[in-house]
Amino acid sequence: MIEALISWGPAAAWAVVLFFLSQQGDLGKSDLFAHADKLAHLSLYAVLGATLAWGRGWRRSPIPHWLLVLAGVLYGASDELHQSWVPGRSPSAVDLVADGLGVIVGYALLLRFWPGRRITAAERSVSLG
Repeated sequence: MIEALISWGPAAAWAVVLFFLSQQGDLGKSDLFAHADKLAHLSLYAVLGATLAWGRGWRRSPIPHWLLVLAGVLYGASDELHQSWVPGRSPSAVDLVADGLGVIVGYALLLRFWPGRRITAAERSVSLG
């Protein structure tokens, strides 16, 4: 149970954060540069992608990479749909593209920099105390 919480808990927690952010009304537009909101979408969903990769790596899950990336992208689609019921928000296909790219980037970056050695169950139990 504790291993499941450590492995998939970050992805579940981040999904809750994304839902909460999506619940907010008009968050205001940034005047820093054009399309700053798309960079925000990409960044927020990169965290989701990284947490999905973390879950797979920690548990040494047999779930295929493409399926976890698809799950992240589908979560982004559900988030865009959810925004259609939030006053001051609206769904956007361009935001969904930014969400999907973010999932892919975050997932790929964590895989790229994930430590090469595998952690055994015995090592995890020692590290969990």
